[in-house]
Amino acid sequence: MIFKLLLLELRSIRSDGRLLAMVALAMATLFLSTWIGAESQRMAAEGRAAAIETSRQQWEAIDGLSAHGVGHYGSYVYKPSSPLSTLDAGVMPFTGKVVRVEAHVQSPPSHSDAGSWSSLIRLGAFDAGMILSLLIPLLLAFSAFSSVSRDRETGLLRVLVAQGVPLRSILWGKSLAYWCLSLLLVGALIASHVVLDQISGGPLSSDIKTRLLLFGGSHSLYLLIVVLLSVWVSARVSDSRSALMILTIAWLMTSVVLPRVTAEFSSQLFPLKSQITFEDDMAEDRSKGLDGHNPRDERRNEVREQVLKEYGVEKVSDLPVNLGGILMQKDEEYGNLVWDEHFGRRHETVRKQIGVVQAVSFLDPFLAARGLSMAFAGTDQFHDAQFQRQAENYRRDLIRVLNDLDATAGTRRDNGRWNREKIDYATISDFEFESQSVGFALGHRWPEAASLLIWVLFSAALIQRGTDKIPIVGSSR
Repeated sequence: MIFKLLLLELRSIRSDGRLLAMVALAMATLFLSTWIGAESQRMAAEGRAAAIETSRQQWEAIDGLSAHGVGHYGSYVYKPSSPLSTLDAGVMPFTGKVVRVEAHVQSPPSHSDAGSWSSLIRLGAFDAGMILSLLIPLLLAFSAFSSVSRDRETGLLRVLVAQGVPLRSILWGKSLAYWCLSLLLVGALIASHVVLDQISGGPLSSDIKTRLLLFGGSHSLYLLIVVLLSVWVSARVSDSRSALMILTIAWLMTSVVLPRVTAEFSSQLFPLKSQITFEDDMAEDRSKGLDGHNPRDERRNEVREQVLKEYGVEKVSDLPVNLGGILMQKDEEYGNLVWDEHFGRRHETVRKQIGVVQAVSFLDPFLAARGLSMAFAGTDQFHDAQFQRQAENYRRDLIRVLNDLDATAGTRRDNGRWNREKIDYATISDFEFESQSVGFALGHRWPEAASLLIWVLFSAALIQRGTDKIPIVGSSR
């Protein structure tokens, strides 16, 4: 019975030229956004590859500098784009893509797209994720608002019920028909992404395939929620005009107002330090000590005495190693503790802000859909934090190697001065980013997944159980 009603509703949809035109426009918009994203990613990849090659050539051309000098000369690491960032850019336009790695300094990521784009980017990037979660639900609401009320006003609903067709079956048939439209859009989007990726980058990895399926699945579930609620409102409200007004207000509140209010509330509840304050606090703790009672000069003197005692000598000029390299590494290790402390606090603050959004997502499924969309695309805050952590780990390894070379690559002259050996810096490898698995995304975004499933069950329950008070006959005017 439901399948027959589904086919009947699909035929009705097919005969609606305006609706088909809107669906075609939506599909074209999705294709366009995917193509623009793919082209942007291709250009970014080419620019990143050229920058990496230039940095490598400059690095290998270093000649005559000490290992400590090379540490100050520094290098750069570049954030790779997620293969699915063409579908949902997430927070990536607002975060830096380049990190300078050098001794004594933990530089923040720089060169974000938001610095060069229009301020309109803060309303959301023009990508498929935004279109699927913001514009397509509005299209579905505009399509389904009269799905039941129109039949009631024309008398068709009364005829179907009089013929023994269960009202819930009618609602399910209409809901599934409009969901088929959304599945068509999601499926076409995924297919276009796969085709573009095959053309430009070759076969997808198993992890990316899983992410792509979960990306499409999460959006499909959200659109199912939108369809079920739209059909239920159309059935529950007496006339089409009222149904359209209710659905429009609901879309505005859940997709625009509540997300903005939630973001502002979370930032006020758990304020994040500015980058300048963050760096100043780290510099102060590195100089004075984390507890404020262990200044840098005292730490250096302690290390000096420990090294002299370890080698059984009384003067620095008698050491078989370069004390400067050892002191630099000890200072780096203390700076690493300072960075871990401050970065940990900042990451915890961001996590708490996201936690507020995740809690509100149980009231607003749009927030759940957006969080899952960014997570499966690999473009949320948690994935960005992993890049910062890996870039810092690379910096630590690089500076440790250079400090070790500065301490040991040389000999002590008769006059007590340290004679440094010439070092081939080309043997030091470049930064390689390790992508996170889909399990990483699910581990951080399970509240949104739970929220989406709860909303699906709730919406389905309204269709299945909430038909008792639905009017069959339109109100007379």
